[in-house]
Amino acid sequence: MKSDLEITLLGRFSVRYQSTALLDRAPLRAQELFAYLLLHRGRAHTREALADVLWDERESEHVRKYLRQALWQLHAGLLPLGPKHASNLIHAETGWVEIVGDVAAELDVATFERAFGQARGSKGESLQADQARALSQAVQLYRGDLLENWSHEWCVRERDRFRQMHLTILDKLMDYCEARAEYEAGIAYGTLSLRSDPARERTHRSLMRLFALSGDRTAAIRQFERCCAALHEDLDVVPEDSTLALYVEIRNGRIGAGDSARSTIAEGADKTTSAPNPASPAPASPAPAPLRVVRKSAGPRR
Repeated sequence: MKSDLEITLLGRFSVRYQSTALLDRAPLRAQELFAYLLLHRGRAHTREALADVLWDERESEHVRKYLRQALWQLHAGLLPLGPKHASNLIHAETGWVEIVGDVAAELDVATFERAFGQARGSKGESLQADQARALSQAVQLYRGDLLENWSHEWCVRERDRFRQMHLTILDKLMDYCEARAEYEAGIAYGTLSLRSDPARERTHRSLMRLFALSGDRTAAIRQFERCCAALHEDLDVVPEDSTLALYVEIRNGRIGAGDSARSTIAEGADKTTSAPNPASPAPASPAPAPLRVVRKSAGPRR
């Protein structure tokens, strides 16, 4: 059953109770305090530690006062839940503050992390249907990067952690779709991945395979060209040998519609059911002449 309280941290910060927005007019520090406690739920935090995380050292003389104010503002903003629920959700005592209410069913990041954890260690192609379904739902929850437009150091670290989880989930779903010949869905997941990281080479490789296996060799070759351009623009490097070898396999027609297994060359490369709307594939046209790639010094890989 859907909870009356919905808390969103992926994308724009939002707290809604029975469709009414809460905390939208609360001071930013009160919102940050609530978000931090939610992300680090399940344990108590000393007031000193919270003050160190949320306030600048230059404000050290007044941070205890600021923390008390933020807690009061937070409690006041949650009063529409009812005084008892508001007090039970955030427990503050001398020296300690913690989230004590059960927010897992109402919190998007909790659902997202649970789906990721259930599939941890499983290869995409071997996911069970319920695991793939949970990961697909997690992708739907990822409306944007964690707490968009917040720039505090603790938030940037958490944002990077969730972005990497999101990319890993998309990797698994692409492999899951490829193994089951659900190429259109896999291409949609790959498109989402490149929106987050346009130079992510493993995603370009997966898309090249998916296009080729779907019978669209032209789109696969164009994906290779986009990969080359993104790597050059973002990192000033050329594709890895495995990417170049996959391109040759596709160009020569050794990977195409009807194939059920990955290319042996692609097997060594790095490698997730309802899918988001995919971008329309490029219209068919004669395959381009082989690209000439001039190697430069090695650089970092994504």
